[in-house]
Amino acid sequence: MKKSIIYITACLFLAGLGGNIVYGANIVYPKSNEVTINSPETFFIGSENPYTQLKINNEIVNIHPSGGFWHVVKLETGENVFNIDNGFEIQTFKIKRMPPNNCIQIKDSQLTYDKPFIAEINIDNTPLRSTPVDGGLNRLQHFQKGVKFKIVGEYGDFYKAQLARDDYAWIAKNAVSKLNQDVLKTAKIESYTYEEDSSARIFKLKLNQKVPYTLSETNGLDLVVYNVEDFPYNKYEFHIKKIGKMFGYTSYYKNDNELVIIVNKEPSIDAAKPLKDIKVTLDPGHGGSEYGAIGCLGDKEKDVNLAIALKVQEKLKNKGANVFMTRTDDSEISLSDRIKLSNENKSSVFISIHNNALPDSLAHLKSSGTEVYYFYPQSKELAAYIIKAITSETGTKNNGVRAQSFAVLRNTNSLSILVEIAYIINPEDNAKILDEEFQNKVADSIIHGLENYLNGIQ
Repeated sequence: MKKSIIYITACLFLAGLGGNIVYGANIVYPKSNEVTINSPETFFIGSENPYTQLKINNEIVNIHPSGGFWHVVKLETGENVFNIDNGFEIQTFKIKRMPPNNCIQIKDSQLTYDKPFIAEINIDNTPLRSTPVDGGLNRLQHFQKGVKFKIVGEYGDFYKAQLARDDYAWIAKNAVSKLNQDVLKTAKIESYTYEEDSSARIFKLKLNQKVPYTLSETNGLDLVVYNVEDFPYNKYEFHIKKIGKMFGYTSYYKNDNELVIIVNKEPSIDAAKPLKDIKVTLDPGHGGSEYGAIGCLGDKEKDVNLAIALKVQEKLKNKGANVFMTRTDDSEISLSDRIKLSNENKSSVFISIHNNALPDSLAHLKSSGTEVYYFYPQSKELAAYIIKAITSETGTKNNGVRAQSFAVLRNTNSLSILVEIAYIINPEDNAKILDEEFQNKVADSIIHGLENYLNGIQ
């Protein structure tokens, strides 16, 4: 898939419709000649003959040898007019920036109820949060329908739930139903069992009703079950000891009253062939009508992601791994289906492959390079191995490993990472990721990073 741009004469581009010849630069972003962008800055992204002098409002644009360019411009309040001149044709773009909202913002204040009430979750997979904010790394636990909470206050779109004497959390108002009761009955722990098989340790706590709980990573897992009898502050605490490296875990209520926690064991590793029989789900980001970011040469992120993922798939299979693909063509796959495929196949590792972009407000950063994201701390070490291999073997800039609450990371029951290989809107990075040799280097480096991680658990 090595891509090249051929310029027949200076700055002549075939438009494709009716064979018309267009003399102007090919602008990928902004997406139209008249747009509204509420940011103090933005950029023009596109392609042009690298031997042509291109100017935007008389500022010379730096064009990469591949033909790609990105040029940052400042935006004043109101209409901003930009003339793009390549010596053959002048294109005019009008970008409107709305005036800042100078109205006094009245923030919601936290309200404590004189009379608490009881509410029940009515939407599966509802998050309990540490702060009343819809986003970020504040998720404490996800719950099925039917779990009840004592609601003692509110803030904005969230209810404040009291879990124990000194423990509080937040839950979205639209995810619960108010019940006609004032007292939350305490539950009783009826039994505790432990099972183990070749792939997992299984903990079962039987109660006489669903109650809130949290499961958090420390040196193992800390389980806290709230609103149960016969424990200080009605809070049952249990530590699940870490045995080897963690490879994912899940928890749920079975039959409405049995809390099940499954902790995956580390897989058996063959020192000579560390990837042999390892189950890996590869997730080429986006697909179908979800293009992802658009590169300065007009390439869609979804296509680049797939090209790289297919190379990783082939190399993993050659190493003896069992590989599951969320897509192998230009299909549109929901986030939930991507997660479901990985979980149902009991993958040990989930890797989502992407290429990056920037919002208008960060245009000035002109970022390049690689980032790897994780949600659960158990996946941080794998992320570190992967980014080290990619950046050392391909020469991309190492932008570090970062925690982020991406849906495909927080809902998979395995080690889960999301790799942003490079910035598709950066002309230098864009040229690299379209090069098949570079794509093969990326694929090799992902394999090497995964092998190095697995070799570390022998």
